[in-house]
Amino acid sequence: MNDSELDRLAADVVRRVLRGAHGASGGGTGTAAAAPRPAAGGVARPLEDVSWRGPQVQLGAWTPAAGPRRVADFVDHTLLKPEATRADILKLCAEAREHRFAAVCVNPVWVELCAGELAGTSVAVASVCGFPLGAATTEMKAAEAAEAVSRGAAEVDMVAAIGHIKGGEWRYVEDDIRGVVEACGRRGGGALVKVIIESAVLAPEDIVKACAVARLAGAHFVKTSTGFHPAGGATVDAVRLMRLTVGDDLGVKAAGGVRDCATALAMIAAGASRIGTSSGVGFVDCLGPAPLSLAELLKRPEAHAATCRSGSCAVPAGGQPY
Repeated sequence: MNDSELDRLAADVVRRVLRGAHGASGGGTGTAAAAPRPAAGGVARPLEDVSWRGPQVQLGAWTPAAGPRRVADFVDHTLLKPEATRADILKLCAEAREHRFAAVCVNPVWVELCAGELAGTSVAVASVCGFPLGAATTEMKAAEAAEAVSRGAAEVDMVAAIGHIKGGEWRYVEDDIRGVVEACGRRGGGALVKVIIESAVLAPEDIVKACAVARLAGAHFVKTSTGFHPAGGATVDAVRLMRLTVGDDLGVKAAGGVRDCATALAMIAAGASRIGTSSGVGFVDCLGPAPLSLAELLKRPEAHAATCRSGSCAVPAGGQPY
């Protein structure tokens, strides 16, 4: 895909999302339902038909739900603080086992410990590379990812080359991602790769381009944020752009600032198939451990906040959608 094709794709996706947002504000649905997307054979269908689902990705990452889903199925239970201790990581793993979260996400130094603690469970071990700046060389990122996989990581959340994204150096960005994807595929049967694009620092068009390039490079997921950048974390608008760009082929992970289940529900409704958060236990306390209907998962945040079991889900300021 050349630069002109990327430009056209970005302009088209942004236009669709903006049209959907304007339609939602007029119709009061709070979703991207008005934004059509092309399906097989070129027939348009509403985004709402697919936006809540994850992709058909192998390695146990995510598959579209035929019925109700537990909120825990969406959660990457995350602890990436540099001051995290062994006791903190053991607690993280115990919580993940109890609630059967999708994954734990930890720094590379804790991968082996987590792999041992979670052996025999359905919880994946995810780690990070090039974190949190994305400014290491491709060779450094690839080596870090490969070692994490050799120590038991089934998923690697890599930080893309953010400076090169901002500079429009798309060939470098693609090669950088592909280098990590290939490194993860060489060890232990392969690992899933999530590409962090730090969406809060990007223009909408660059969010689209970064996701398109990640898809071309063979990544399995695109992810909003590290959670460490001062510009902020995940937003519904960014998730919606990312989902519309990658369609059903990749997962979309919302991370950074998703601290209550009303916000998590808004991200899922926008198209997130994973939520990176340290608040997953609170989500289960609030929404319960049982599978929820699609209607409940896509409920407007304001509607959920009024009946929140934990009382932690505040209605957004001014009553606006998240």
